[in-house]
Amino acid sequence: MQYYHIKKKFKTAWQKKILRWYSKNKRNLPWRQKKNQHFYNIWISEIMLQQTTVKTVIPYYNKFIEKWPNLETFFEASLDEILIIWQGMGYYQRAKNLYLAKEILKEKKIKLNLIDLKKLPGIGDYVSSAICAILFDQNCTVIDSNIKKIVTRAFNLDKNKPNLEKNIKNIATELTPLRNNGSYCQALMDLANLVCTNKKPNCLACPVKNECKYEGNTELKTEKKLVKKKIGITYYIKFKDSVLLQRSGDRMLENLYCFPMTSFIDNNNELDEKKLLKQIGNNWQKINSITYKHVFSKFIKHTFSHFHLKLFIIEIKLNSKKEFANYEWVLTEDIVNKPSSVLMKKIQGEVFC
Repeated sequence: MQYYHIKKKFKTAWQKKILRWYSKNKRNLPWRQKKNQHFYNIWISEIMLQQTTVKTVIPYYNKFIEKWPNLETFFEASLDEILIIWQGMGYYQRAKNLYLAKEILKEKKIKLNLIDLKKLPGIGDYVSSAICAILFDQNCTVIDSNIKKIVTRAFNLDKNKPNLEKNIKNIATELTPLRNNGSYCQALMDLANLVCTNKKPNCLACPVKNECKYEGNTELKTEKKLVKKKIGITYYIKFKDSVLLQRSGDRMLENLYCFPMTSFIDNNNELDEKKLLKQIGNNWQKINSITYKHVFSKFIKHTFSHFHLKLFIIEIKLNSKKEFANYEWVLTEDIVNKPSSVLMKKIQGEVFC
């Protein structure tokens, strides 16, 4: 690993220029308002901002804080209530972690420091460092994808070389100021989103352009990966005014309600589609003791972060109510009160039309 010893003159100039730029250009975000400078607000915003853009997060954050204005009111939230607020934002494990963490906080106080914060579900190095920097101005190094991008470009690091992550951490630690670190780390995040953008960075507007060594050649060149294609079946099983639902155990849709689904199978060769559908359909129906002729007349398409899904819908109307292990009957009118995903909404749009 290359060790970067950055001269004091460089560090002083870097920090001052970035903080000066931030004072004039910082984004007006709800969690940055003075009234929201509390652990609860910063915690909620940082969890929401994981793998989600600021633009998407703002309405969810506002809705969340409106329903639970502080930690004491949040203590009373159920998992389903949290998931309903979270609907559409994805990565639902984050919502479950918030629930688990607040249950721990309800029982005992956690010291707000780098070590103890990481004892809470969903809080790792980045979130604990960000909270401590923003709230207490501690000299802890905050590193997320935005800061990695700035450091990589500014020091012209080669993404193809080993120890890249260690070099980034080394540099970021050297540049972290002893004071005003809360503003500094947020300034880097704004700089990455407003100036040092992923595509076509506006280098002329950059406050540290004289310190930056970016030559436009640090990007890792890789062949574009083909996105996987998968297929599956969902069953719309109805008896009178009730439909059968399951609570998903899959990490992508964890704890959300959906119609019963088979597993999703790779289908990069679409010629095998009918054969695969029959196979997974027979398997699911055998496990659940259902005899029904497959009629694949309807399907919806949905894109997850790492694969495209083609989901076929089989509608079954039962003449008598049957109990199923791991599933529950819900009145059709009550589905709206159950936390569900965008995928589920698409299926509903098809079967309820």
